Amino acid sequence: METWWLANSTTAWLILGPLIAAYAPRQLPLSFFSNRVWRYVEALLAFLNPDLTVDIVRREWDDYSIQSSNAYNEVKAYLTAECSRDARAFRAEATGHGDKLLLGLRLGQKVADVYGGAIVWWQPVEDREDGQRFTRRCFRLAFHRSRRDLVVGEYIPHVLRRGREALLATRRRRLYSNNIITDNSYWEKVWDHVYLDHPTTFDTLAMDPARKKGIVDDLDAFRDGREYYARVGKPWKRGYLLHGPPGTGKSSMVAAMANHLGYDIYDVELTVVHHNHDLRKLLVEITDKSIIVIEDIDCSLDLTGERRRAKKRSSSGDDDDDKPSKVTLSGLLNFIDGLWSACGKERIVVFTTNHVDKLDPALIRRGRMDMHIEMSYCCFEAFRTLAKNYLGVDEHPLFGAIRELLGEVNMTPADIAECLMTSKGRGVESCLEHLIEELKKAKAKAQTDEADAEDTAAAAPAEAAESAEQEEKI
Repeated sequence: METWWLANSTTAWLILGPLIAAYAPRQLPLSFFSNRVWRYVEALLAFLNPDLTVDIVRREWDDYSIQSSNAYNEVKAYLTAECSRDARAFRAEATGHGDKLLLGLRLGQKVADVYGGAIVWWQPVEDREDGQRFTRRCFRLAFHRSRRDLVVGEYIPHVLRRGREALLATRRRRLYSNNIITDNSYWEKVWDHVYLDHPTTFDTLAMDPARKKGIVDDLDAFRDGREYYARVGKPWKRGYLLHGPPGTGKSSMVAAMANHLGYDIYDVELTVVHHNHDLRKLLVEITDKSIIVIEDIDCSLDLTGERRRAKKRSSSGDDDDDKPSKVTLSGLLNFIDGLWSACGKERIVVFTTNHVDKLDPALIRRGRMDMHIEMSYCCFEAFRTLAKNYLGVDEHPLFGAIRELLGEVNMTPADIAECLMTSKGRGVESCLEHLIEELKKAKAKAQTDEADAEDTAAAAPAEAAESAEQEEKI
């Protein structure tokens, strides 16, 4: 009987086995293994290795993201400052500050850190996940699973916060310029940078001290305004419009702002930006704590009075397809004040122009350009700053004559600085006498130009009458 059962079972399996393999779902064995066996294996592995890991990735190339994260650099700065002393293998990088080198962790080097009684381990690694095109570099954090809430909720924010502080304290300021954006810009840098070593500060900036103090106080209030902007429901950004004649210190003002706040500068060249959506690509790659500058905005693009001329262009049939840049006023407004402008924090937007009257009112209204700063001609107090900078003097008997002339002549701080620089080595009194001579020449020229203008204005009615008389005769 047993032989018969065995023979029939074997025969049935030989017949049904291929049928089951051919028609049964292929996932059935895997599903059975996963549901019935693997969960016990996972429990055993968790018991044997109770550690959890978190990867802080340098950049995820496989998600087609247009925004890179600062978390990797912040963790790197934290580990360099707090944990690298316990490492045995280092990677040296140039800091740009003389002959100093910055020592960071080499790949594979493990270091420990302690927070709230919990011990965690950091390790820089490189790996490539399944389906990933590029090798990714990351900092791997390992900790016991019982400390998960502490590490995720408190320790990681602590590391990022301290890392940001370390970056601001050690890194050099940078001046960024935008590249031409192509279809491959997801894999290309949209910004290039050089180190910013501009020496101008608010102490050396030639400007009326009272107005200068008002600007510094406004910048300080902005920098400390995290809670205020969150409470009122506004993005943490502020706009400054710098306007005035050439040579009045608009670029120096931007440098003084950057040095005072410790921010990087992003110099946006609009003429190489092809479309409005390219502006968004630039915007999301700008880091926090930055100053976004568009210099001579009235000359950058045809944005002045754009709406007033739209109807005229439409009726005349002008074609804009040949324009190198198709950035519109609406696109620029969204760049500085739209939804996309809220994708970062602690940013300042600065426009500079020599002709504020040419700008569209929508571009410079309050709320977009919150503070309008007129960079005017040199006053006596601004001259005293220049005299201190270039000559090292606070008072001199010739200051009285210079004060009187500056009240009658419009001369820019750049022109006065040039007079003081070209007189270097001739002595303080000789330098001031040279400046007085230049001020007198400028005064005489201004009087001559004014007289010519009055003669032209007086002759205009007579010329108009003569022209009308000739037309009447014709």
